[in-house]
Amino acid sequence: MIYVMNDYELIYLIQSDHDDHALNFMYQKYHRFIWKLIHILNLEKKEHEDFYQEGVLMLHKAIKTFNERYNKSFTRYFELILKRHFYQLKQTLPKYYLFDHTDFVKDVVYIEESYDPIDLNSDLERLVYEKYFVLKQSISKIKEDSTYSSKQIYNAVYRIKDKYKNMV
Repeated sequence: MIYVMNDYELIYLIQSDHDDHALNFMYQKYHRFIWKLIHILNLEKKEHEDFYQEGVLMLHKAIKTFNERYNKSFTRYFELILKRHFYQLKQTLPKYYLFDHTDFVKDVVYIEESYDPIDLNSDLERLVYEKYFVLKQSISKIKEDSTYSSKQIYNAVYRIKDKYKNMV
């Protein structure tokens, strides 16, 4: 005689007796349900296996946290947890695409651009441009190496930035 247990009985066995057979049965029972939700999300193929693993983890979490006193079926409870988790995971997926083929890069010519520096009016601006913008030195370091005050250097930085804005 074959006796088929419902979800409530299986969950009771898993939660109270830590029954591995009941847990494996639940995994087999909800295996297709997890795949169905993965396919509904229209994910790329490379993401399917990761989402399936996350779905199995959410099934385990749902089994451990399910409480029948709230008058909700286990299937609906698991579906709610799984959908929320999948949507959250989908939001965190990177928005860029990696190309498998690099054929589009063949015969590319790289042109090294030379830029004309902006019209620098004073020795201070030339010094600040060279040390601050090109060599990436801090204002305090520029002050130590020169006779100019911090305020003069800050003002020169802002003048140079304004000149760049006006060029663009």
